Amino acid sequence: MAATGVPNVLVLDIDGTTVTSQKCVDPDTKDALLQLQKQGIRLVLASGRPPEGVYPIARQLRLQQFGGYIVAFNGSKVIEYKTKRCLYEQYLSKETLRSLWYDARCYGLGIMTYGKGKIITASEPDPYVRAESSWSHMPIVLHEDFLKHAPKTIYQCLLTGKPEQLQALNPLLSKLYLGKAEVFHSEPSCLEVTPCRVDKSLGLKKLFCHLDISPSQVVCCGDSYNDIGMLRYAGVGVAMANAPQAVKEFADYVTCRSNDERGIVEVVRQFFPSVLPA
Repeated sequence: MAATGVPNVLVLDIDGTTVTSQKCVDPDTKDALLQLQKQGIRLVLASGRPPEGVYPIARQLRLQQFGGYIVAFNGSKVIEYKTKRCLYEQYLSKETLRSLWYDARCYGLGIMTYGKGKIITASEPDPYVRAESSWSHMPIVLHEDFLKHAPKTIYQCLLTGKPEQLQALNPLLSKLYLGKAEVFHSEPSCLEVTPCRVDKSLGLKKLFCHLDISPSQVVCCGDSYNDIGMLRYAGVGVAMANAPQAVKEFADYVTCRSNDERGIVEVVRQFFPSVLPA
């Protein structure tokens, strides 16, 4: 969407966008985002991560002090960070979860979801699940009877495996779960599954309706397929230099610098010049 107003909200994906490949916020990016908020620009973190995986980044960027928001689970949960108040949530049905568990076993994939402060998986953790546990600091709990031990409320489920296998299965599973769930190939070794018609753009719509903000006032930044919806929804959609070409095609602007080269500092300079002059 082409912007028609002066932007006063910046929405950031986390992995591949705000943090480096080492899963940290570099000092220049942190300083730019703190200066942005000090000038009254609202910051929203929109991620496929669970809230517990977003909170450490939110703390670094002082979202509590400046009144920021979190869109977690690819749009399935929207949170006011300061109060931790839930503004919107949507769940996967038990029937969908049962089907996902069956398909994971059928295709030899890993399956995981998030419990309170933990990762629940049905099989021996693969490298993706172990990495997820490492950066989120959430322990892995293995339950072969996945359905019995999964939480009653499930916002998102992940299918993990070899990148080439997931790439081939993505269109098949997307068609199979049409009208039941959304399937995103957000990272090479992972398919993320959210409730039907739920993505980051829906979470943002719910948030901005609550805040009375027009999408024309919003700049959204992302790097992967699960970001396409919000790039199209925002007044300005920004794809990172490290994004796949298929994602860049939906953006109004593509950064010259990647997430490992302070690409978000470039975004702040480009769209919020009063904060960081070019």
